[in-house]
Amino acid sequence: MQELMGRVTSLDPSVSQSLKVISYFDALVAGGVNLETLVRGAAALSGTVAGMSAPDGTIRVESSGRRLTDEPEPSPAGAWDGVDVDDAARVWLEREGDAHVNDSLVLERLALAVASVRARRLVLPDNALETVVDASRSVAERAAATTRLRLGPSTRVRAVAVAPDVQAPGPSALIATAYGVVRVWIGTARTEIRGGGLGRLGSGIELAASWRTALAAYRLTDAQSPVVDAEALGALLDAVLAVEAQAGELSDVRALAALDPHTRSVLATLAHAESVRSAAASMGMHHSTLQSRHEAFSRDLGYDPRTPVGRARFEVASMLLRLSAG
Repeated sequence: MQELMGRVTSLDPSVSQSLKVISYFDALVAGGVNLETLVRGAAALSGTVAGMSAPDGTIRVESSGRRLTDEPEPSPAGAWDGVDVDDAARVWLEREGDAHVNDSLVLERLALAVASVRARRLVLPDNALETVVDASRSVAERAAATTRLRLGPSTRVRAVAVAPDVQAPGPSALIATAYGVVRVWIGTARTEIRGGGLGRLGSGIELAASWRTALAAYRLTDAQSPVVDAEALGALLDAVLAVEAQAGELSDVRALAALDPHTRSVLATLAHAESVRSAAASMGMHHSTLQSRHEAFSRDLGYDPRTPVGRARFEVASMLLRLSAG
């Protein structure tokens, strides 16, 4: 599937997106997730509320991943664009206005996934790891999950976010996010990984908050930084997450987004090097050439990326750009 996606992306982006929807649900089903996680995945993919009704209850989830439990259904399930799973179950998207291009495919794959899970005819307890990292669950539910995971109140742990195909060293769970399917497991201060995001340390009951930072760290990884530790980012990560939703409106982020990847790479090397001369040497450029580019960068960005304040602005803008890129 991944090879096929790579081949068709350059030919037809819409087909590529369709294949991503299919592989997304295939990964969830293969991971043995529950029905709520399937609905949460549909909501994340479609960007609107997704729902499922069955004899044992109704599940509705916002695109942010929050389960809607207190609000009544705005209209009967049958009024929304949906698909019948069988005679007793139905899935739908609460889309206002015209349907999006992949809505029908999301509903089709959700229905197939729900049918597959229901056909197992085996009632399993909720995955304790899924519960403990889910901030929408009550404190009592997450506390019970930490007990099932045998996490004492003094145990210092962290959430670890990695690609779904990474082999976990212990119990793990697949989580449907707006950025794709991500595998989570519980690590410690000494946990080492080859690629992924490490969340902040805390008690078992704080694993939901740790998961949020682990997912952010995972999204900040790239070829140069395959592992990102939220602990090392400190307050910088808090500041970035606080304004993430408005990233596209910030002038510093827009200025970086206007540059091509190679230029941003040159700028990053220049900003972090001990001197312009050492940066030029590391990139095989002449000192005077990079000096000229340094002056041009300062004019275009509106700040000097080599000053302490300028370097901080560049770092924050770079992180926000990477997060907004998903």
